[in-house]
Amino acid sequence: MLTLFRTNQLFASILLVFYIALLRSSAFVIPLEIEPRGAGIFAEWVYQWIGANGQRASIAAMVLLLIQGFYLNVLIAEHRLASKVSLFPGLFYVFVCSLLPAFHNLSPVLMANTFLIVVLGEIYGTHKRTKVAGRVFNIGFWVGIASLFYPSFALFVLFGFAGLGIFRPFRIRERLMVIIGGLVPYFLLGTYYFWYDQLPWFLETLRGGFQFLDFVPTAAPLVYRSLGIMAVLLLVVLFSHRSYLLKQGMDVQRKISVIYWGLFVSAATILLQSGVQLDHWLVVAVPAGILLSFNFVRMPSRMAEVIHLLMLVVALGLQFMPMLFPPG
Repeated sequence: MLTLFRTNQLFASILLVFYIALLRSSAFVIPLEIEPRGAGIFAEWVYQWIGANGQRASIAAMVLLLIQGFYLNVLIAEHRLASKVSLFPGLFYVFVCSLLPAFHNLSPVLMANTFLIVVLGEIYGTHKRTKVAGRVFNIGFWVGIASLFYPSFALFVLFGFAGLGIFRPFRIRERLMVIIGGLVPYFLLGTYYFWYDQLPWFLETLRGGFQFLDFVPTAAPLVYRSLGIMAVLLLVVLFSHRSYLLKQGMDVQRKISVIYWGLFVSAATILLQSGVQLDHWLVVAVPAGILLSFNFVRMPSRMAEVIHLLMLVVALGLQFMPMLFPPG
């Protein structure tokens, strides 16, 4: 299967449609009823439009994944981060986003990830450029938009600071531009609610999106299994750091370091997010999916195919387990 994605023809990303349908095939036979927690105001607007569960929400999540996967392929190919250009970044991002059954709903985190990918592109766009005011502002602006889907994404302002610190000399003006860009969506939305005499509700809703270590109770076996699977995935990309930098130019090494900063900031979001449940793990999907793709690009083809097949079996087994072994 991976052979189909070992191409530098970006239009072939349309094949992700079939990959997404396979990885999320249980959505067509097993009703998924997950109550989203910690949703921001924009996510609530989406739920009012298409709902949080059901076929429409599942299809919307798949379409969103396709768009995100395609844009990741374009971004990574444009900046030549992998040793070979392929469609693996989008493929493995989709895989990480579909690995656990808890990831299959149209979650606020999945929606917010769209703008995190855009932020990564804006950070890369500041490299070796002189006129970057627009991109610096956009880093904060898109972080602000993402945080209105899932509040703890506001911490990715630190990701923007780290990226600018890697690519550019320190300038307090640029940091202020990032902060101002992040506040603009809040100001515009606050103005809207003020106009309709709902500003107190808006401010209270914003405050309620941030809680310290606020977890939703979940069955212990499910939590331990999910934590174990994601921990293995993260350990693979953490311990592969040195291999990613091998035989890479300094520019590419810096860009890969930015991705690791994204991974570290992702881990910090759990400290401030209200209503943390298993789908919060999706916050690591962008950096983890990109980095995992580098492992498979470097592997011998046969080994990569076998390992990927085993990973697919695990992912499909997890989602169809309730059908094969009904609880109770």
